Amino acid sequence: MKPVGAETALVLYPRAMMKGWETMKPSIVFECDDIDATYASMKERGVEFEGEPQKMQWGTYAQFKDEEGNLYVLKG
Repeated sequence: MKPVGAETALVLYPRAMMKGWETMKPSIVFECDDIDATYASMKERGVEFEGEPQKMQWGTYAQFKDEEGNLYVLKG
């Protein structure tokens, strides 16, 4: 959810759609125009992903870790 024209959005994860929802923490989400190309480029540079991009009703996403093990979301 976000106001019209805003660059910041609030993401709500419906329990029924998210495996492991009970252990999930708030996420920082990075949006991109082409998730497949961005995923491939980041992975090629050594970014550690939790798995392949996953298609959901609200879009496609992939989770990745920083050097300290914090999880982030890449959304297309």
